Amino acid sequence: MAAPQVSMTVTKITATDAAAVLERLAGSDRIERGAVFVISVEAIRERSGDRWPRKRDDVWIYLSRKLNEHLSYQDIHHRISETDVLVAMTTEDGIAAQSVGMKVLEEVLEFFLGAVAPLDIRIKGVTGVDGNELCCVDLDPKAIAAARDIEADAPFRRQVSAKAQSERNPVTFLASNGQRLQVDFALEHLVSLRHGVTAVLRVEPTVIFNATGEAIPPRKFLKLNDDDLIAIDRATLAFGALFLPRDAKVQPPVILPVSFRTMGSRKGRAALTELEGVTSERLRQGAMIEFVDIDRGTPGGRLVEVTGLVGGVCRGVLARLHPARNALHPVQGTRFNGLTLDFADFALPDSRLEEVMRLMMRQMRGKAPALIAQGLRDYRHFDMADAAGFTHASVRARPLSDLGLGVPQFLPGSDGLA
Repeated sequence: MAAPQVSMTVTKITATDAAAVLERLAGSDRIERGAVFVISVEAIRERSGDRWPRKRDDVWIYLSRKLNEHLSYQDIHHRISETDVLVAMTTEDGIAAQSVGMKVLEEVLEFFLGAVAPLDIRIKGVTGVDGNELCCVDLDPKAIAAARDIEADAPFRRQVSAKAQSERNPVTFLASNGQRLQVDFALEHLVSLRHGVTAVLRVEPTVIFNATGEAIPPRKFLKLNDDDLIAIDRATLAFGALFLPRDAKVQPPVILPVSFRTMGSRKGRAALTELEGVTSERLRQGAMIEFVDIDRGTPGGRLVEVTGLVGGVCRGVLARLHPARNALHPVQGTRFNGLTLDFADFALPDSRLEEVMRLMMRQMRGKAPALIAQGLRDYRHFDMADAAGFTHASVRARPLSDLGLGVPQFLPGSDGLA
């Protein structure tokens, strides 16, 4: 994945009351995660000429209104100069946060200028604070706009060569029962329902019997041998590694769904920490691990321990829940960055889907920062998920090999078994 080309700039802070804001940012990870940026209404001042002093207050009043409309109460925005405002988001990171800021700027520009020209969109990512100066990089509005095209994964897939993808998707291996299994991968957009922007990419593996084409749903992974599970998870990690951001400030992180049983072993965690071509910093900034097979038989103490170990080397850990009256019982006592429900696991008519979403949200609300409805059949279901209280959602994407992007490959090891 090629690193984006950016130019370094310095933005001077002329507002005298900005010191407290900068102090708060210096003690957080918001800058590191690309959630701090500067948007500028310089284009309005340029077009206004001598009328700027009379128009300035109206511009700032309208800009403040738009910021309050699009940001949550936890987010920070502060005027730092005659034309610039500093924004620090806590509800989104990276390109998703920047997309929210760009939308605010576009609405302000359109209101005062009547139209938005590409050169008028001036947004910078903050990379550091030095006294009364911000170290910034110029952000690419086209790249940010791609995150808003939630129904097209091509902008993110194109960052990785088709050849590299085909070498890791699909893969086949010989299972412990003698049957050959094939793992195909899809790349999903996990969309922030509040902001309508791709916040995270997600790898979705589909495991099938090679001879019959019959799929093995994740809820039946519990019946697989440990060696079979680690083979699937290694393939998932290897494919997902292609899409891990080289710069988390301008590229979305990636969710990698794997078995808790795999991550519970040193061998399994080594498969994560020793990914080919992935540095420990890149893993820490860009990878989120989703445990897909936690159930009532999972030891609570061990779950806390493994979650801590995995969370120490990556960006965050999520847990997949299974619809039940007491769905959160298996994860009680463990703090996760997100809880997921995969609606592809059970076929429901729309009327029943909405009911299940609301019933599950009664249990999930407030239990984790991200509450995710994934595997939906249609983007129209996003409204249902949003109304129920989910923070993010995804539509189940087709395996990339179905789109002609891969040919079967074999995992390394004896007769293809990793």
